[in-house]
Amino acid sequence: MKNNKGKLFKKLGAIVTEIDISTEAYSTIQSVFEEADVIYFTGGNSFFLMDQLRKTGTDGLLKKELANGKLMIGESAGAIICAPSIQYIEQMDEKPEDYSQEDDAGLDLIDFYVLPHYLTAPFKKVTEKIMTEFSDLNLCPINNRQGIVIDGEDSKVICKD
Repeated sequence: MKNNKGKLFKKLGAIVTEIDISTEAYSTIQSVFEEADVIYFTGGNSFFLMDQLRKTGTDGLLKKELANGKLMIGESAGAIICAPSIQYIEQMDEKPEDYSQEDDAGLDLIDFYVLPHYLTAPFKKVTEKIMTEFSDLNLCPINNRQGIVIDGEDSKVICKD
């Protein structure tokens, strides 16, 4: 968490441990995940995040912790990676030149595709384009005041007033 969310969580009494999965040792990531009550992934480039998760083995570690009942919060790229594939988001997030994956598989934690920043600046045009070009996908567009709560097989969009 390299943003103001960490400060907010601390104000709420949470103990926040920030890690960079691209530079930390697997054993450190494992320890932090095991000790955490909530695992939070912030925004950024979805392809970079997915690449790092898969290269470091953190994808498997995350799935294990979620299977054990751990709560995950994904913001922007952190939500996109939960889909079966992240290919649909390439118009919004450019694939890095050093992307090392042979496919665009996501974590496949959900059966729909989150489209964050829907109709909000500076993503208005690109989110409209994604909605049109990927109309065959089960897209779930949300704006910057909305979130998706998933509980087992159920999901609902909530909005901050």
